[in-house]
Amino acid sequence: MKKIINSAITLAGIFLLGACAKIDSEFTVKSSSKTLTALQINFADGTGGFTPTTPEPYGSDITVEIPWYYPEGSLNETSLDSLFISGSIPNSSYMSPAFGLTNLSSPKSYTLTAQDGSKNEFKITAVRKRSSKAEITSFKLKEADISGVVVNNKVIIPYTDVDISHQTAVVELSYYAKISPDPSTVHDYSQPVQYTVTADDGTNVVYTVQLGTPVKLEKGFGSVKKLWSKSSGDLGFEDYRQISIAVSGDYFVLPNSNEWVDGSSIKYYSRKTGAAAGNLNVSGVERIYSIANDKNGKIVGINSIYAGNNVCLYEWDNVNSAPKLLARTSDWSSVGGAFYGRKLSIYGDLSGDAVIMATTDGSNVAGANNILKWTVKNGTIVSQDPEVIKYPKGYDYVAKAVPTGPNATDDFYFCSNSPSFISYLSGTSKTVQYSFSSNFIANARGNTPALTYFEFNKAKFAAVIDASAYSSALHIFDVTDPSKISTSSSSGNYASFHVFDGSSDYVACPSANWNVTGDIAVGPVSADGFKMTVYFLVTNGGVVAYELNCIDVNAF
Repeated sequence: MKKIINSAITLAGIFLLGACAKIDSEFTVKSSSKTLTALQINFADGTGGFTPTTPEPYGSDITVEIPWYYPEGSLNETSLDSLFISGSIPNSSYMSPAFGLTNLSSPKSYTLTAQDGSKNEFKITAVRKRSSKAEITSFKLKEADISGVVVNNKVIIPYTDVDISHQTAVVELSYYAKISPDPSTVHDYSQPVQYTVTADDGTNVVYTVQLGTPVKLEKGFGSVKKLWSKSSGDLGFEDYRQISIAVSGDYFVLPNSNEWVDGSSIKYYSRKTGAAAGNLNVSGVERIYSIANDKNGKIVGINSIYAGNNVCLYEWDNVNSAPKLLARTSDWSSVGGAFYGRKLSIYGDLSGDAVIMATTDGSNVAGANNILKWTVKNGTIVSQDPEVIKYPKGYDYVAKAVPTGPNATDDFYFCSNSPSFISYLSGTSKTVQYSFSSNFIANARGNTPALTYFEFNKAKFAAVIDASAYSSALHIFDVTDPSKISTSSSSGNYASFHVFDGSSDYVACPSANWNVTGDIAVGPVSADGFKMTVYFLVTNGGVVAYELNCIDVNAF
């Protein structure tokens, strides 16, 4: 852990100690630590968020690719003469020259010097790169009104009785790509048709459009694709304010969580592109702290203690609706007067049956150590006052309780950021049944600010953030069998448990996230049942959208 403040009392104590006795030789050894991590490059306005082409630990030559156009989809050409470099180095070391606003039109050399005087040399090169994406993102036969399913370099047209021998097609491509032959001309799709998609950098991919029936994997997903990544500058973040995320319809939703300021501010963005789309109606809603969504995209927000209105839950049917008061506690007893609402989660349908969970601060920081649970039956909240569950182990500020079913007796997960631990608890006895291994991620950053539970293609998953103040990564674990959640990274069965590793695709924080917070939300499963999207939020860092796909690419 890197310290940022040295108190005057501590310094005075050191001076006093020095006057009375010799310092133990163990503490006179100077650090040789000179590791560079969490490197990120942004444009001068804070947008961007580009990381090296090679993962940590970095070698002496570091290359960062800067897109030819930015933001993606625009024709705004980029420049390398005004880029902002940030990264993490040990407190006992220093970088020369210092990172910051830099002209990277040519490579620039840096020296990282450890406390003991040893050095590490780095050469950072920025390269403008045209897009290599040559993807068909959607395909539809126009006259027959039949959508194809894109699987790798195939487009599968479901078998049909409709005559498709004379059809034009409506095709969406990755930005800047071109397609040949022209799909708007008539083709006979009763036979395979080939298209060549050419990326902006000249990369060619040949796609075959053919009749068939996509087949799902027996369970779970087979591939993960990054749809887009938006930095904190792209999304207009303010430091420490974006700590939770929800999904509603075609949008993801981010509150500006500032418990010190009156009122509330909640923005929503396009799920498809990450572009800002509007602001939630927050009339009469005071100091929303965190949010979550139910299975149909209804949004729930919880207030903070400074709202002074007891614990309140507010509900929005969608991003265009007005808020409604869902619950207001009769007093402060459920939170013991302590801070609450940093995390919120929902399982189920608020118009039917659902469970809502929130947490207070933990006993390690003089909090109540409580989990708050509201149950919704047949569209009606059972009680304005939540069931209060005292968690059996102390924790600090950031913790999240996550239900796995819509009933009061369904089991739930509990995730603590510091100390870091994840447990699976019985919904009836409220006791811990299983716990994640302390080594559930190899070379972990060390904090677990969020866990989100979801189900997809007959399997159950826990998406977990592995975080430090400087960078965070998303990991997904198959928890279909809860007894296997204690699997260690050294186990021979680890690959079947750890089904997605995003450590090499980390999100860096140009402004250190000392609270080490973040969140995860999931979108609905696509109508054909083949895809779903996971949204990964890093406070001070940005948001990444990942698409999970359960199509068996070897079977049609």
